[in-house]
Amino acid sequence: MDESRRRAKLYVQNDAAWDDHGTGIVSTSYLETHRGREMVLVLHSEDDGSVILESTVQPDITYHERQDCLLLWSEEDKYTLALSFQTKEGRQDIVEKINEAQQTSVSYLIGMQEDEDGDVSLQSMQELTSVDLPPCELSKLDDISETLANIISLPCLQDGARPTADKLALRLEQSKYISQLMELFHVCEDLENRDGLFTLYDIVKSLFLLNQASVTQILLGDEHLFDVVGCLEWDRRVADGERTPHRTFLTDHAEMKEVIEIKDPDIKSKIQLIYRAQYIQDILMPMPLVFEENMLSSLHAVIIFTKSDVISALQNDDQFLRELFQNLQDEGITPERASDLMLFLKEFDQFTDPMTAEDRLAVYRTLISHGFFSVIAMYLAMDDGGNAQKAAVSILRHISEFSPALVREACLGATTNTTDDEDQFLLNVIIDRMVEDCDGDVSGCLAVVLKVVLGLPPSMQQNREEMLEPNMPIREPNPQMVAAYNEFLSVFYRQSMHHLMAPLLASTSAKRMSRDDSRAAGLLRLIMDVLCICVSAHTYHIRNHIISRDLLRRVLVLTQSVHKHLALSSIRFLRQVLGQKDDALNNYIIRNDHLRPIVELLECNGNYNLINSACIDLFEFVCGEVMKEMKEMALYIAQNYKSRLEKITYVSTFRRLILRTDQEKDRQALIQEAANNGTTGASTSNSRRFCRDGSMDDAEETWFNDEDGDSLFDDENPNDDDSSPSSRHANSPSGSSSSQDDSSVASTSPDASPGPSQSNLLRSLPLKPLRRSGAEDDEDDVADVFKNAIASRKRSFALVEYDDEEEEEEEEDGDEEEENGVDASKSSSQSVMEGSPAKRRKVES
Repeated sequence: MDESRRRAKLYVQNDAAWDDHGTGIVSTSYLETHRGREMVLVLHSEDDGSVILESTVQPDITYHERQDCLLLWSEEDKYTLALSFQTKEGRQDIVEKINEAQQTSVSYLIGMQEDEDGDVSLQSMQELTSVDLPPCELSKLDDISETLANIISLPCLQDGARPTADKLALRLEQSKYISQLMELFHVCEDLENRDGLFTLYDIVKSLFLLNQASVTQILLGDEHLFDVVGCLEWDRRVADGERTPHRTFLTDHAEMKEVIEIKDPDIKSKIQLIYRAQYIQDILMPMPLVFEENMLSSLHAVIIFTKSDVISALQNDDQFLRELFQNLQDEGITPERASDLMLFLKEFDQFTDPMTAEDRLAVYRTLISHGFFSVIAMYLAMDDGGNAQKAAVSILRHISEFSPALVREACLGATTNTTDDEDQFLLNVIIDRMVEDCDGDVSGCLAVVLKVVLGLPPSMQQNREEMLEPNMPIREPNPQMVAAYNEFLSVFYRQSMHHLMAPLLASTSAKRMSRDDSRAAGLLRLIMDVLCICVSAHTYHIRNHIISRDLLRRVLVLTQSVHKHLALSSIRFLRQVLGQKDDALNNYIIRNDHLRPIVELLECNGNYNLINSACIDLFEFVCGEVMKEMKEMALYIAQNYKSRLEKITYVSTFRRLILRTDQEKDRQALIQEAANNGTTGASTSNSRRFCRDGSMDDAEETWFNDEDGDSLFDDENPNDDDSSPSSRHANSPSGSSSSQDDSSVASTSPDASPGPSQSNLLRSLPLKPLRRSGAEDDEDDVADVFKNAIASRKRSFALVEYDDEEEEEEEEDGDEEEENGVDASKSSSQSVMEGSPAKRRKVES
C-alpha cells in the first residue's frame, strides 16, 4: 500500500485556535492492556521517524469525519485532536480500521469471561480470536499481514499453550496456503510490486515467529526454501543499493564439500538443511532482543534436532569414522587435504554442542577409540601445521572445556603406552607448541587448555569450599576420581613441569631478565597464569617444587620487566603463594627475603597505578592476617622494612601493619614474662606431680601451702566474717593459715589500697600446674589463663579431679561456704589436701 495516502498533519485545539504539531505517516498497532487487546493510532514524523501521536482507540470515543480529509475526536474531555489527511482514501482506511477495532473491543467485553480473581481470561481471548486468514490474493496482502501480527501478539496461557497459533498451524499444514503465498511472491517480482514484496517479507517473518514446528518445516522444505529466502530479501529498512542477493549466494557459493564420502542421502540433505536454516536464523531474521530470546525457538529447535540426527548417524557409521582417521593419520597427506579433514572434524565436534552431556561423552569416547587424541597430538607437533593445526587447537580446547577428565585419561594412557619418548606425551606436546608458537591465538588457547586440565575437578573444588564453611555439610568427592587426578598430577610434575618452566628459567638465569621483548613477555605471562592455577589447585606438589628449586626467586626477577602485565603476573603469583597460608612456604619466603623486590618496586614505581595497587594489596592481606596465620610474616616485614614502609603514608596499610606487629610483640613479651614468673620456685621443671605411692612431691606441696598462690583471689569477699571457715582452717596442714588469711583479707578491703600491682599479680598467677612433665610451655594456654585471671578473679583453679562421690561432697561444701561468705576456692583446695592421696588425679589444663 502506498504510504503517501496515509500522510496526515496533526492539530490540537487550544481554546479557539488549532496548534500544528507536525506531519507524518499514520499507522496502526496493537497493545495488550488489562482491558484486553486494543488498537493504537500512531503518527510517525516524516522527518526523523519520531512518534508524534499515540492514541488508543476506545469503544466509547466518537470519531467525526469532517470535510473530505479531516478526522476529529476528543480524548477524556481534555482536548480535541484532528488529523488532516492528504487524501480521502487515506482517511477512509483509518476509519475502517477504527470501526473494526471498536466492534472487536465490544465483542471482547461481552464475550470474555472472568476468572476467579476477576481478571479477563486468556483462554477466552484465544478462543475469540479468529484463525481464518483472508483469501490469498494480491489485494489482501495487508490484511494477511495484520491477521498474522494479531495472532502473534496474543499472550500465552499460564501453561505456555497458544491454542490460536496451534489452530492456524494446523490449517496451514492441511492447506496449500504457503504455496499460494510463494506464487504471489513471483507475481510481485515480475510486476516489480515493491509494496507487495515488502508486505510478503512481513508475512514470511510472521510465519517464522509463530514458533510452530510444522510451519517451520514447510518453510524450510526444498519446495519453498529459496522462495522464502527471496521474500526475506525485501526488508523495507534496507536501501535498494545495499540489498544482498541471498539466493544467489546460496546457489552459487554455498556448496557442500564432501571430504569423506557420505553414502546416506538423507544425511546429506539434513546437513544442507542445517546450513540453510542457520543462514536464515543468523543472517536474514532480525536479531532478537534480550527479552525475546525465545522468539525463534521453533527454528532453533529444528537446527538442534537435525544436528543430533546427523551426529548419531555418523557416530554409528564405523566405516566412515575408520576412513576419516586413516586419512588424517596418513603421513603423505597434503596440507590442503589435511586442512579439509581437520575442518570437517572441527565442525563435527561443534555439532555436538546441543546434545546432552551423556550423549556428547559417548560421541567423544567413540572418537577416542579411533585415535582421536593421537591425531590431535600429531597435528600439534607439526612445525607448520597451518589451518589444520589451528583446527586441532580449537578441537582440543572445546573437548577440554567440556570434560577435562577425558584429556587427563588420554595423558595417563599415553604414559603407560609410550614411556620411552617423553616428547610424545600429550601435555609436553601442548606445552612445546605453546612455547614455540608465534601466533598469540594458538598459544593463548593452549594455555587455557593447560589451566582447565590442571585445575581442580568441580567436585573437589566444591569439597574444598565446603571445608571452609563451618556449618556446611561436607560431601566427599568420588575416591576414584581423586585417585586419578592425583596420579595425573604426579605424572605432570615428573614429566612435564620442566618443559613448562624451561622458558622462565632461561629468561631469569641471572639477576636480570636475559630477554624482555614483547613475544617473550607474552609467553612468560601465559606460563605465570598456569603456575597460579597450580598454586591454587595443587598442594604439596607445587610447594615442593617451589621450595626445592627456589622458584620464587626466578619469578620475582620478572618484576623488573618493562612490560607491566608481566610484572603484575609475578606479583599475582606471590600473592597466590601467600594466600595458601602454608607455614613451609611462609618460612621459605622469610628465610630467602623474597619480599625485598616487592618493597623496592613499591618505592620506585610511584603512586596510583596497577603495580602499586597490587603491591599494596599483598601487604594488606598480610596485615589482615597478623593475628591469625601470618604472625611470622608480619614480624619479618616490620623487623626488616619498618623504616622504609613508614615513609609510605598515602595509604593506612603499613601504619596498621606496623601497629599490629608492635602489639603482637608486646603480647608475646607479656606472655613470656607471665610464664617465667609462674614457673619460679619449682625445684625441677620436669618433675612429676605425684609420687609412686600417690603422695605429692615437695614442690607441689610447697605450691599448695604457698600464701602467694591464693592471694590473687583473697579480695573477693573482703567483708565476710571468718567464723565459717574456722573449722576447716583448723585442720589445715599449716596451723597459722587462718590468721594469715584474716590479715590478707584485711589488707585487700575496699578501704585499703586498690590491689596488688601487675608484677605481684603475675607472681600470684597459678601457672605452675599448667606446665606438663617433659613438655614445653604452651604460650597460648598461659595467655588464656592470664587473660581470664585479669578479667574475673572469681575463677577457681581446680587442679585436681575427684571421684564422683567426693565431687558431690565438695560441691555441697562449696555451696554452704558461699552462703556463709567464705572463699570457696581456698577451702576447697585445703579440703582436697585432707582427702586420700590415692583418689587425687592430676588434670592438665
